[in-house]
Amino acid sequence: MIEDEKLIPDLLEWRKFNGNEFSIEDWIIGEGNIKHMIAYSLLFWPKFIEYDGCIIMENRFDLQNFENWKKTEYVENFAQIESVLNHIHILDFFGAEEKKDEINHNQIVFLGNKLCEIYSAKLKIDFPEKEFNFDFNGSEKLDAYDEYEITFYQEKNLNRKTKYVG
Repeated sequence: MIEDEKLIPDLLEWRKFNGNEFSIEDWIIGEGNIKHMIAYSLLFWPKFIEYDGCIIMENRFDLQNFENWKKTEYVENFAQIESVLNHIHILDFFGAEEKKDEINHNQIVFLGNKLCEIYSAKLKIDFPEKEFNFDFNGSEKLDAYDEYEITFYQEKNLNRKTKYVG
C-alpha cells in the first residue's frame, strides 16, 4: 500500500475536515480540473513514432536533431540516440520554482517508477514485437532533485552501431 500522505501532503489537511476515509479520488474531485486531466493523459499515454529502427516519443522527435545525433562522435549505437531523445527529467514537469520546493524524494521516486510502468505498458501495446530497457535513477541518492530522470531504449539497438565518419 502506498503512503498517500507522503505523496500528497494536502491529504492530511483534507482528512482533518473530512475524516480518515477521505481518499485520493475524493481529493481529485476537490482539487482537480478537466484541463489538467487531459494534459496528464497525454503525458501518461504518449504517442511514439518509429524512425530508422528507433522508437521515440513523438513530442521529442525532430528529424534534424536525430540525424545530428547519428553524426556525433561519441555516440556509438542507436540505443544511445533513443535514450537521449526519450529521457525525461522528473522535475521538468513542474515549471514554477515555488512548486519545485514542495516536491520530496518519495514523490519523485513514485512518479519515476509509475512513468516507467506506464510507458512500458504502452510500448508493449504499440510495439509488441520489440523489447525495451528502462532506466530510472530513483534508487540513487542524488544531490539535486532535478537530476532524477527516466529513459528507455531498445535492447537490439545496443548492437546497432552508428556510422560516424570523422
